[in-house]
Amino acid sequence: MKEIKCTIIQDVLPLYIDGVVSHDTKEMVDIHLKTCENCRKEYESMKQELYIPVDNQTSPIKNMKRKWRNKKFIVSLVSVFVTAILLYGAFAAAVYIETVIPYSDDLIRIEKLDNNQLVSIYTGESYAAVHTTHPFPIEINGEIQHISFMYYTKSFAESPTRDLFNLNKNHKQEYIFPIPEFTKADAVYYVKYDTFAVSGGKETWPSILKRGELIWEKK
Repeated sequence: MKEIKCTIIQDVLPLYIDGVVSHDTKEMVDIHLKTCENCRKEYESMKQELYIPVDNQTSPIKNMKRKWRNKKFIVSLVSVFVTAILLYGAFAAAVYIETVIPYSDDLIRIEKLDNNQLVSIYTGESYAAVHTTHPFPIEINGEIQHISFMYYTKSFAESPTRDLFNLNKNHKQEYIFPIPEFTKADAVYYVKYDTFAVSGGKETWPSILKRGELIWEKK
């Protein structure tokens, strides 16, 4: 018979000790243990570690403890996973979810610089983003005018609310944003718009204009 490597025998020893190997495998291990002192010592060592005396009084208790440890591990793992999801959700809400900053003439104004560049000037706490459109024609009172729409947004991370966690509250300053293609613009309206809703036919630019607030008009 071909000699079996000790590593193979030692790999199947736990199953051999538990009595779940086939008859041929058991016979192979039996023969090897009779001739190999190292594997025999390994067998005796494993047998002592794996052997649990049958005790009708203590075995159920040990089983309960083992199950409880496993349950605690699963609960801890789930808790870590849920906490990670909640933290990511809070981070995403603080950074990515934006709300519109209501228009106020002391907060947002349109001015022309010395080089005739038309700009929007935002004065206040830092904002998250500014949304603008290029001027495009809309019929108003029977006349075609080129209208630009714009609005500012804030997130929790970039809003006055963060002052609750910020000791330095004196961080107001002016933010200047150039109006795209300002030479073509006849007027600028402040209003939240959704280009996807317009392209999908759910809304139109004239309907958006009706709820917008005129903040600048060419003179």
